[in-house]
Amino acid sequence: MNKKITVNLAVAIAILAMTVTFAVTMLVSMRMFDRTVARVRAKETMYNKLAEIDRSVRANFYGEINEDTLNDMLAAGYLAGIGDKSATYYTAKQYNEWKGIQSGKVIGVGADVVKDAGGYARIVRVYPGSPASDAALGKNMFITKIGETDVKTLSLSQINAQLRGEAGTSVIITVLDQTQGTEAPMELQRRQYDRSTVFYEVPAGRTTGYIQITSFADTTASELTAAVEAMQMGEAPITALVIDVRNNSSGSLENAMDAIDALCGVGPIASRQDKTGTKLLDTSDNKEIDLPVAVVVNGGTAYGAELFATSVRDFGKGRIVGVTTAGQGTIKCDPVALSDGSAIDYQIGILLTKNGESFDKVGVKPDVEVALKAEEEANFYSLTLDTDTQLLKAFETADLLVNNQAGQAGGDGSAPPEDASVPPEGEPAPSEAEGSAPVSVPESVPAA
Repeated sequence: MNKKITVNLAVAIAILAMTVTFAVTMLVSMRMFDRTVARVRAKETMYNKLAEIDRSVRANFYGEINEDTLNDMLAAGYLAGIGDKSATYYTAKQYNEWKGIQSGKVIGVGADVVKDAGGYARIVRVYPGSPASDAALGKNMFITKIGETDVKTLSLSQINAQLRGEAGTSVIITVLDQTQGTEAPMELQRRQYDRSTVFYEVPAGRTTGYIQITSFADTTASELTAAVEAMQMGEAPITALVIDVRNNSSGSLENAMDAIDALCGVGPIASRQDKTGTKLLDTSDNKEIDLPVAVVVNGGTAYGAELFATSVRDFGKGRIVGVTTAGQGTIKCDPVALSDGSAIDYQIGILLTKNGESFDKVGVKPDVEVALKAEEEANFYSLTLDTDTQLLKAFETADLLVNNQAGQAGGDGSAPPEDASVPPEGEPAPSEAEGSAPVSVPESVPAA
């Protein structure tokens, strides 16, 4: 009797378990089916609408349709419609250019340009071994025409698009050299050249090295390390760094984190907050550049450069000098290649710093606030290490950091101040200096 009850009970439990499992499976399946049907219906509605538009246009449009342009605009319109202002559609040509810039191999004339106040394309850097270098183009010369087109009528992206192109093709530019008082056309043949992202020097009479990082590419971390090693091997080894990331708004987040890893010590670098939760993106190992750092920022410092700047502070490497940054703290995926060679990117989360904070829409506030005066901002690309107010303050801050370290090493009990921006008693704070003005960011993009 007991045996029969046990068997019957076991059978009942098994049937109950199967019933519950079936019910749960059916419930989950129905919900998945409903979601799938909803997605299918949404896609059907979208495709039907496009088909209706296409039928009407092809039947009545009085003109020729460029199919490639139409497909590009359809893709760009989709990204514009998702409400993500940071989303980008790259044509096949633009995507190839992006890959070239990231790898440090670019095809073009080899010059960085910005739109001058007068509307012309001002050359701010010429890369060694490039067509522009061979033609003896130099900093602060102006491109006034590309072909027969006045550059005043072009946006900066349009100017760069015309300066870049396939290797072996030519472009005619008209160059104004104000120092010589000459303006003449010249033909440059586009070709591949190496594009550095790190530039450095040790100013005369200083033991603080100056480094400018223009963007974050695959080579940036190794270039940063090599720059410091080269300065350390000079006649007088450097004791601190001023790192300039003003107007640095391009490059991948991964490459920015590689540069942070090269500079900073052990610890988490950044995390991503997305629809599934929070995920650690990268950590820094125990290899670091053992020098105090003053990093210089402005309103054009964005995305990976903002993370770089705040990491200097969060890792205890030094201080941030300048004005509040752009506040672009959303994470975009790396460009997703499509079957026709084009690509897309879009927001996939919010970037969180080492301390779990977001600078999206608020920017990174400096420890030492100092703005360029209006006339300095208007002539930003003519400033030098001896005339740039923000850089001079950064060198002063770097000296303070070195002195604080020396005091601690000497065992005199001194400690670095909580805020290196606090001036001596009775003096105004740097941000209150007479004639200071909010920064206006010059329009600039990576090399052509």
